[in-house]
Amino acid sequence: MTPAIAQGATVAQVALPAAVVRPPRIAAPRRVHRRADRRPVPLGRRPTVVAAAAASADSAANLRSLPQTCAEQVAQAAEMIRAASSPQNGGHMRQRIQLLLPVNQRRNEFTSVESDDYPANDADVYKAAMETASAMIRAVDPDGGDMSATRVDNDNDPVGVLANAAGTVRALVIPNAQNLQTLRDLAALGDANGTQITLLVNPQWNERGQIVSDFGVGPWRKRATDFLSTFEPTYSLAEYRVGAAATRDPARGGDYMGVGGVARVLKTHGGGWQTFAMGADGSSECVVSGDAEPSYSYLEKEVFTRFEYSLAGRRVGAGPSLEARLESAASEAVPGAIDWSIASTAEITAAVRAEAIVAADVDALSKTGLRTALGALGLPTSGKLEAMRERLREALLGEDKDQWD
Repeated sequence: MTPAIAQGATVAQVALPAAVVRPPRIAAPRRVHRRADRRPVPLGRRPTVVAAAAASADSAANLRSLPQTCAEQVAQAAEMIRAASSPQNGGHMRQRIQLLLPVNQRRNEFTSVESDDYPANDADVYKAAMETASAMIRAVDPDGGDMSATRVDNDNDPVGVLANAAGTVRALVIPNAQNLQTLRDLAALGDANGTQITLLVNPQWNERGQIVSDFGVGPWRKRATDFLSTFEPTYSLAEYRVGAAATRDPARGGDYMGVGGVARVLKTHGGGWQTFAMGADGSSECVVSGDAEPSYSYLEKEVFTRFEYSLAGRRVGAGPSLEARLESAASEAVPGAIDWSIASTAEITAAVRAEAIVAADVDALSKTGLRTALGALGLPTSGKLEAMRERLREALLGEDKDQWD
């Protein structure tokens, strides 16, 4: 498996965007708000920067919020999948999805950008990809029933096939070029019934090789790319580590990045490409939006070297702390509705602090999740799975839970 998947994104070497619009200022991250108005951002012929005061209402309406948790990403992607598959939006039943996986530092906190010293191995990446894609499929069709998962190995690279019991959604997860026939077979099953959706999730192949792509040359490459072009790009969230990838500039202070930075780029169905500058505290600001995918070179030379695109130049207030945002989200969630399989360490800890964990949640937590919750309560984190589960259940829900104060 390529290192790109462990970092959550592959940098696409494409041309400089035909036009760039600097959007109006966005407040520090809050919970995701949906926008119904999806009219395109007005764009010019050359890259331009538009002052916030002069930015149009259409530009603001076209923007989406950056997901602050993996669960918010899953919900946002599912919304786009359902919208793209509706007859009103073209009825796209084959769709391509790029997800930012909760691995490495994002496993502890999804908005964290400080790189881990020891990146996740292939097994951890496969597990995270399958859990995230499963959560997304359940969100697309909540009535689809249980999920089935099949592992396909080629050259020791784990690849997964997912399907819900109803057969309404199928997915091929982190495939490489050798899995193209598997994708063809899944698409054929989906085509047998016009209401079935086939998803291509986080493909690992290179389609843009200047000389030879992963699909070869000539007629072989054309046959592959013609087939892949039938998959509508519906949702993409990627992370780019640009230059020195520092979130603070010691010379200037604050969040001006100067020599590099971390960006997350969001693309939703019917919308443009939004570039968010990431702060070390988990905050973010949308600094650029445009109608073409930003290249690494563009981010390096045009974004992270200009003050007007930096967090310091865009921020309008830090807003509530990350801990407060996560606690608020846990408190407002419907009891038993949180998908703990994709919850970060920070989210589980916040749910404990907010006393938002119910009996069904205790039963759903994995061994790692149980240890996180017990640690947040200052309780022992060792023992067998059921012993830890009972310890947490008693502390949170038992009559004598006050003994742990």
